[in-house]
Amino acid sequence: MKKPAYSPQAAAAEARKTAQEIHSLLQEGRFSQARTALENLGKSDLQVKRRRVRTQPAEDVRIKRPVFICGLHRSGTTLLHDYLCAHYSVSFFQSAKVPENEGQFLQDVYMAERPFGGPGAFAFYPQMEFAPLKKPERARKTASRLLAQWDSWVSGESPVLLEKSPPNIIRIPYFRSLFPEARFIVWTRDPRAVSLSTRKWHKLPVPQLMAHWNTAYMKAFQDLGEDCILARYEDFCAAPASTAERIAAFCGLEKRPAPLPLAERFSEVKNSNAKYTAEFPATYQTRNLVRAWEYFGYSLSNDTGTASND
Repeated sequence: MKKPAYSPQAAAAEARKTAQEIHSLLQEGRFSQARTALENLGKSDLQVKRRRVRTQPAEDVRIKRPVFICGLHRSGTTLLHDYLCAHYSVSFFQSAKVPENEGQFLQDVYMAERPFGGPGAFAFYPQMEFAPLKKPERARKTASRLLAQWDSWVSGESPVLLEKSPPNIIRIPYFRSLFPEARFIVWTRDPRAVSLSTRKWHKLPVPQLMAHWNTAYMKAFQDLGEDCILARYEDFCAAPASTAERIAAFCGLEKRPAPLPLAERFSEVKNSNAKYTAEFPATYQTRNLVRAWEYFGYSLSNDTGTASND
């Protein structure tokens, strides 16, 4: 059966139809079915925009261990990803014709973030958090299927895959259950820069974007373990080579004999926070006493465009 063609109008119509179904189920007290209807919306072929799936035969799969970059949209994850790919022996997605070669769009094992708000919103939705798989056999089969799909889009011969989809930040326990040998790079950038940069894509209110940063990184904070390393955009911009070396040593990555060429946009590593922090609303206030940015070394009173270690 041919998949329905995507259009914003068709997607909105399907969402409205689902909303009517959920309303009826809630009125009838059928709460579990209502939640299932919402989850099915996220799995819909129509809602999952630009997903591309193909599967490599199991015997041909080269990827054995993923390294996940876990950071929000507009936090500089692509900068880190491309730098590590250029200087260290890893495999990576290339020219897959999906946004920023993100692995979330190259599989059908789990939902991508688009139906649930996308950038600046996905971390608010419980549907975007996947519970760890507790049964070893189910986890093994799911991991094998995911690697078989990802392997079809990979460039490189390394058994280590570097993957950087932004929703990784709230899925550490899930991926940990699939790949016990995986490593997680929890990557942060000043929330003011992330929020105002995200507004280039979606004109969301600044308080919502700041709350989203807080929600996503509080989730990551709760999930930190021995398989995680913390790294900051600001530190990387100040010292790319040494920051990358620290990450590579933790993740078990070997240096390439000769680096690959970097994309022109990353030929110069430069901290661009200042232009965003200068524009950040001076009137911004939050009543939330739990401010994840402070835990990760950021202060909103710091106007230099760099992170604070205070």
